[in-house]
Amino acid sequence: MSGTGRDGSGARPRATPKPAVRPPVGRTGPATGGWTRPAPGSTYPLGGFFSGADSSASTRLMSGLVVVLVLAAYMVVVPAINTGVISFGHLLDSSGQDWATYSADASAFGNIWGVVAAHLGLASMVLVVWGFYRFFHNRRLEWLWSVSPGVRWRYAIICLAASAIVMGAVTAYHWVTGPGWAPMPGWGWYALVIVATTPFQALAEEVLFRGYMMQALGTMVRNPWFPIVVTAVVFALFHGVQNPWLFSSRLVFGVLAGILVWRTGGLEAAVAIHVVNNLCAFGLAILTGTLSQVRVTTSVGWAQSVSDVVMFAVCALACWGVARGLRVPMRAPEQTR
Repeated sequence: MSGTGRDGSGARPRATPKPAVRPPVGRTGPATGGWTRPAPGSTYPLGGFFSGADSSASTRLMSGLVVVLVLAAYMVVVPAINTGVISFGHLLDSSGQDWATYSADASAFGNIWGVVAAHLGLASMVLVVWGFYRFFHNRRLEWLWSVSPGVRWRYAIICLAASAIVMGAVTAYHWVTGPGWAPMPGWGWYALVIVATTPFQALAEEVLFRGYMMQALGTMVRNPWFPIVVTAVVFALFHGVQNPWLFSSRLVFGVLAGILVWRTGGLEAAVAIHVVNNLCAFGLAILTGTLSQVRVTTSVGWAQSVSDVVMFAVCALACWGVARGLRVPMRAPEQTR
C-alpha cells in the first residue's frame, strides 16, 4: 500500500474542491448582489436601512431624506387617486350635480364613491412603500411585516379576534345608548364598500407610519422612542383640523401602536387594532345615519377621548399578552436569508 493513493491506482488523489461560499446578504446593500436585510438581532424600529455605519452623518441624512420623499409621495399620490375615483363616480352618475358640488359631497362621504376614493387613495401607499423598499433599499417586503420576516398569520388572526371582542363591546354600548337603528339611505351598499375597502386603508396607514417611517427614523436616531413618538405625532397631524382632545386620542393610538410594533417585532397587532377600530366606527355610523358627521368630525369631548384611549390600551395589552404567550420573535434573526 505504500506510495499508492486511496484508490490503489498509485495516482495522487485529487483535492476535493471547496464549495462556493455565497456572500452574506446583510446590510451591505446592492454591492453584494443580494438583498439588504435588518441588522441581525435588531428590534423592528432599529433594523437599519442602509449600508455602512448606522451612526454616520450620511446615513442619518439619507434616512431623513427618505422620510421627506415618502411623505411627499403621500401628498401627491393620495389626492390624485382620490380625485380620479371621484371623477369616475361623477362621470357614471352625477345626479345632475356640478363637479364642485359632487366632489364636496363625496369628500364628506355623502355618496359611495367618496368612500371608495378615500380608502383607495390611502391603500395606494402600500404600493408606494413597496416601491421604495424594492428599488431604493433593495429589500424584500417581508421585512416590513415583521422581524421573522413575513406576516405571522396566527398571531395576526388572534389579535383581530381580541380587538373585535373589546371594540365590539364598546360599539355595542354606544349602539344601545345612542340613537339606535336609523340607517342611512343605501346603507347596505355602504356597508359592503366599507367592509371591502376599510382593511386596506387601515393597513396602508400602518405600513406607512408604523412600518416604513418608523424604520427610516430608527435608522436616523438609534433610539426606539424617537421613531415611535415622531410617527405618532405625524400620524395625528395628518388627520387634519382637530381639537386637542381628538388630537390626543389619535396621538396616544399612534404611540401605543408604535410600542406594540417595537415590543412584538411586527405590524400585525397595530394593523388588527386599526382595522377593527375603523370597521366598528364606520359600521356604527352607517347604522345610525351619522357617517357624514363622523367623516367631518373635528372635535370630541374629554370623556370620548379618554374612553377611546382606554379602549386602545386594553386592546394593546391584550395583543401584547398574546405575543408573549406565542413567543413571537422581537428581533431579527442572526441567520441571514
